[in-house]
Amino acid sequence: MRIARYDLRRALVAGMLAGAALFAASDASAQWTRGFYVAMDVGLSHGANTEVALSGPNTPTRCDRLLYPSLTDAPRDTGCLAGSEFGGLYSHAPDAGLGGSVAVGYGFGALSVEVELLKRHQIIRNTLFTLGDASGAAITGKDTEWSPDRPPWGDISEFRGRQFFANVYYAFRNRTRLTPYVGVGGGMSQLDFRYYLGFARKSIAEGYLEVFGGDRANPGASPDWQRAAAGTVSELTTDLDARDLGFQLLGGVDFAFSPRASLGLKGRWVQVPDISADARWTTVRSHAPVHADGATPFVSTLDFAKLGHWAVSASLKYVL
Repeated sequence: MRIARYDLRRALVAGMLAGAALFAASDASAQWTRGFYVAMDVGLSHGANTEVALSGPNTPTRCDRLLYPSLTDAPRDTGCLAGSEFGGLYSHAPDAGLGGSVAVGYGFGALSVEVELLKRHQIIRNTLFTLGDASGAAITGKDTEWSPDRPPWGDISEFRGRQFFANVYYAFRNRTRLTPYVGVGGGMSQLDFRYYLGFARKSIAEGYLEVFGGDRANPGASPDWQRAAAGTVSELTTDLDARDLGFQLLGGVDFAFSPRASLGLKGRWVQVPDISADARWTTVRSHAPVHADGATPFVSTLDFAKLGHWAVSASLKYVL
């Protein structure tokens, strides 16, 4: 009986000592970061529902001198001379993309500061055109003219984002190997991508002449401009490269697996500024991008909004 009590007492003491040693090791590995460190992240990103507003001056198709056999045949009434305004909206839903970053920082304990280079590649879906509040009479109702096989569409491609941010973190100390934290950052943001949009009219076989009361079986009975406009395409392609200030909100948790190194899971929301650009069309009604006068360049304004993204990534930090 005495032997059993002695063994139990010894086992309890040994257990307490082992627990204290484990607690000390765990607590030591969960200390706040002090000194210089390097970090890197890699993970998935997902953009916001990017919106693109299109606006600009327009001239009615019937006024287009380049659709007539002779330039003098085109009408010169007030409606043609004054022109009109049109506007519309594209709402792009993004797919998942890839993102990653590298950072160098310094820890003061609960607070850390760092500089970070963040890169993102995003896939953004094509979307159809919706008439906007600024749409004028020259474009309202055009849905009866657009090809059913190629309705008006917009496309964002080759989308890349780069941010060079300064970040500040606050870590919540606790008695485990897990260290949760929150942070905020800001700095220079750069976005570059290609934007394309297109409008295709019905061909004669698709019923373009019937839109104006004509007959595809007797195209010669329709005006020259209607027959010339059938099946034409208006397209705009432009490359955008914008730089401005942005910011981000961060949060995550690190797991210390050694006194110097930790693995973690990080989430972030990155807000970047809106972009506005004036772009010249590539082609208008399948001819040079000029208005009905045959000389004025056909230029529209593109306003891009909701270009930010959120991301979830695995992170690795090493204290130097």
